[in-house]
Amino acid sequence: MVLILETKPLIPGLIPTSGCLITSIDFTPEDVSALLERFTAVPAATRFGGIPATGWARLAMVLHPLHGSTDCLVLVDLAEGSTIVIDWGRKDYWWPGGGVIPIDPTISNVRIFRGQGARLPYMLEEPDDLSTLLWHVGLHAFPTTPAWWLTDDVRYQLSRWPDFTAFAHSPDHVRLTALLGQAPHTATELARAGGVQESHAQQLINTLSLMGLVREVPIEDGAPAPQTTERPRGLFGRLRARWGL
Repeated sequence: MVLILETKPLIPGLIPTSGCLITSIDFTPEDVSALLERFTAVPAATRFGGIPATGWARLAMVLHPLHGSTDCLVLVDLAEGSTIVIDWGRKDYWWPGGGVIPIDPTISNVRIFRGQGARLPYMLEEPDDLSTLLWHVGLHAFPTTPAWWLTDDVRYQLSRWPDFTAFAHSPDHVRLTALLGQAPHTATELARAGGVQESHAQQLINTLSLMGLVREVPIEDGAPAPQTTERPRGLFGRLRARWGL
């Protein structure tokens, strides 16, 4: 049963003041307040002499350590007034009234609730697949440099194929991902094998790492670079590339 409450927003700046939808008549505004009290503000990660992460980098540094977690909620407050709600366990997110995802947003606050019960007890509206947000954040959080959690002494190999049908991508993204599936690469090696700029290869590794789709392979002393080549594309290969499969 759905109850419409004419009350204050469940989450400030997120739900219109004219009312809100919840999935059970047993869930009250007091329950919402109790839920919000369990969130903890996460300060921006810092690096390079204390310079804080900004934009999507700030969110990426919060989300990457969550791999392996189940019950976890994240609230991302944007300076323009909207809030992104992430249900990490369900791999969903909501951005009511958010519109087009910006390239370089101003994030005013990030709050997180981890532990038993960190699931949304109500539906704000139909959710979007979290992978679409992670793909966008990954591409733009560190556009020209390695993500802060990556190290120099490892190569990266694809552990699970991304669902390219879920988000906008280029043919290079598909080609480079296929190369990572053949053998582990550093960004330099991937750029050379794929014939792209190193920054583009690094950007993809950043993104796949944020999405939890690559594994680290230690570089042994004196280990040669992987020998990978793009396989000739037959009809089905061309169709798979065209449709991002």
